[in-house]
Amino acid sequence: MKKERGKKKKSSLRFLRYKNLTLELSRYGYEFTPKKAMISYGMIVLLAAIFGLLYKLQLPYIASIGIIGVVFSPLVLIQTMKGKYHTTMFSMANNYMEQFLYSFKRNKTILNALTETATIFDEGEFHEILVQAIEHIQYATDSEDPEEEALVMISEFFHCERVDAVHSFVMGAQRRGGDAGGSIALLSKNRAMWAERIINLQKEFQIVKRNIMIALVATLLICILPLYLLGGDLDISAIPLCQISAVVLIGICMLIYVKADKKLCRSWIEKETDSSGMDRKYLQVRDYDEVKEAKSSQKMAVIPAILFIGAFVYFQNIAILVTGIVVVLFFLNQHKAGHNLAKKKVAREIEKQFPNWLMEVALLLQTDNVQMAIRKSMDSAPEVLTHALDELILELEDDPNAIEPYHRFLKDYRNPDVQSAMKMLYALSSGNAGDVTKQVEELIDRNNAMMDKAEKLTQEDKIAGMKIYILLPSLLASFKLMVDMALLLVVFLQNLTFGM
Repeated sequence: MKKERGKKKKSSLRFLRYKNLTLELSRYGYEFTPKKAMISYGMIVLLAAIFGLLYKLQLPYIASIGIIGVVFSPLVLIQTMKGKYHTTMFSMANNYMEQFLYSFKRNKTILNALTETATIFDEGEFHEILVQAIEHIQYATDSEDPEEEALVMISEFFHCERVDAVHSFVMGAQRRGGDAGGSIALLSKNRAMWAERIINLQKEFQIVKRNIMIALVATLLICILPLYLLGGDLDISAIPLCQISAVVLIGICMLIYVKADKKLCRSWIEKETDSSGMDRKYLQVRDYDEVKEAKSSQKMAVIPAILFIGAFVYFQNIAILVTGIVVVLFFLNQHKAGHNLAKKKVAREIEKQFPNWLMEVALLLQTDNVQMAIRKSMDSAPEVLTHALDELILELEDDPNAIEPYHRFLKDYRNPDVQSAMKMLYALSSGNAGDVTKQVEELIDRNNAMMDKAEKLTQEDKIAGMKIYILLPSLLASFKLMVDMALLLVVFLQNLTFGM
């Protein structure tokens, strides 16, 4: 099994070539033999024939369904194998973190922890990675930090932020020395909570996928009814438009399934790229000018006001006046509505991303002071926090001992978890919160609850985004039934005319 690598997006039609398809499937540990290919394409021909008979299609239209099925089948097969691969990688990463933390707690050194962990993963590609990492620590002679480089080898295999966080923690704990048992227990709790959330999300995705399948099957069955309820002179099955609409219906149902399956097939451990432009959205909210935006809204309201006043004077209709007042009021206040929506979106993103940043700071605190940890955290900070962190760092440079920069951080969003965490960071920076180990434990413990809440919000957003695929088949069925009803009406009127 080989890890997926980022690369330029290519056309999925290339998988119609047997060589390309087998190569892609081999990346997920699946051997696609000629025998399996024959069975796969034979099933497509059989399904095309079944749907053709059910919809009373002529041979060219049945062939069209078969061609559509052949085009989509490689994608379905790839996504099925990819889904199994991602599930395996999640299980492997979860088991690795659990065992590695336990072994490090017992043995106190990274080398001994990796050696013990390698006995659990005693075969496969990951075992080879562990062996390479162990040998690098034991035999590397030209390396400044062989243990860190060994852990990087493992991190590159998983591409998982949580694995990186565990590695950062054990590196800091080994350098600092002392008893890290409390922190390890809290990290283990964090891992267990994360694993439980992912397992629950997998179950939710399975339910969504099942509901999509039910919706698609129901759509295909419902759209068959007009072909069988009325026969004889009102038989529309042989009309070309009915045949074409049936092919379009089946083809779009296949497309909906493939698209939904692609959305549901995701890595459970890799961080999804954030290209939402939340940094710009944050600036839009921060730099909001009420007076300037109000003037802009007033200008936008002028034309609708003139149009509705003119219409009211001309038609003398009270409904026009009421509608005009509502529309003009909307234009006059649209800047407030836009600002409130943007602020709510940024606030939700902060609630989801702040715990990830705080965990990074907590791990950096093992070897750095608060200000240096905040500065270093900028390298991996979420988009939505970058500008606020820039302001915080500048304010701390001007007055390192002041409490105000911590209090002002994201103050406009009134998030009690954020404010509480920043107060704790100030206490750490002023030296009023005990030893470093205890500080890290308190911060991680507080962050566990915040991260659990934040990731549940993220999962809710993902599930909500999939609900559209359950609704699409009903819209598709409505379109097909409208076509069939129109054809029935035409045929009925023709028969009525000829009867007269």
